[in-house]
Amino acid sequence: MIEDDPDLLEELAAGLEEHGFRVIACPSAEAFWRASAQMEFDLVVLDVGLPGEDGYSVLRRLSDRMDIGKVMLTARALPAEQALGLSSGADAYLPKPTDLIVLAATLRSVARRMRNAAPTQAQTWRLADGGWSLRAPDGQAFELSGSEKILLESLMERPGEAIARDALIERLSDGTSDFDPHRLDVLVHRLRKKLSNRQLRLPVRAIYRGGFVFSTEEETAPTPA
Repeated sequence: MIEDDPDLLEELAAGLEEHGFRVIACPSAEAFWRASAQMEFDLVVLDVGLPGEDGYSVLRRLSDRMDIGKVMLTARALPAEQALGLSSGADAYLPKPTDLIVLAATLRSVARRMRNAAPTQAQTWRLADGGWSLRAPDGQAFELSGSEKILLESLMERPGEAIARDALIERLSDGTSDFDPHRLDVLVHRLRKKLSNRQLRLPVRAIYRGGFVFSTEEETAPTPA
C-alpha cells in the first residue's frame, strides 16, 4: 500500500490485515520500488498525490505487470480523474473515504479476475520496471546494471534464437571501437552467478561459434560455456 498520510496508512494497513491481507506499508513511491525489488506483490493500493513520483506514474511503470492488481484509493474523484487512473492501468478506482469492507472486497474481486484471466502469467521470465529488473518464474526479482539490461533485452526480444556475439557486442559497445569482446563473457558469467546465489539457473546458453540464446527448454547434452 502506497499512502503518504501516515495515520491513514497505519489505519488501512491494520484494517486490511484484519481482513486476512498481508500488507507492506509504503509512504512513497520510492519506498514501494525499494520494497518491490526485494519481494513480489499480488496487489497494490495507491494514492494519486504522493511525494515525488505520483500514483499515475507508478501505474504506468507497472503497466507490464499483468500479475499485479492495481487499485487506486484517492480523494481525486472527478470523472476525468477516474478515467485517467483507469486508462493508466488501474484495475479499480475508489474514492476517499471508502469503507474498509468495500476496499477489502474490491481487492478480492481484482485478485479473482487476475487468476481467471492469466493463470500462467507468473510462470515466465520477464523484464520489469522498464527493463531494470529481471523477474524469475518463482517471483524473485534481480536488479540489473545497464550492461545486463542491454544484454537481456537483446536476447529476450528473440527467445529461442541464437544472437551472434558481434550483434551483442555492437549493442553493448554503443558503436565504440575499444570494447573488449571478453567483457561479454564476463557479463554472462556475473549474471549466472547473481542468479545461482539464489539457487536459480540463468536461461542463457552459449552456442559454439554462434553467440548466445535465451531459452528455458532443457538441454539433452552439455552446452559449452
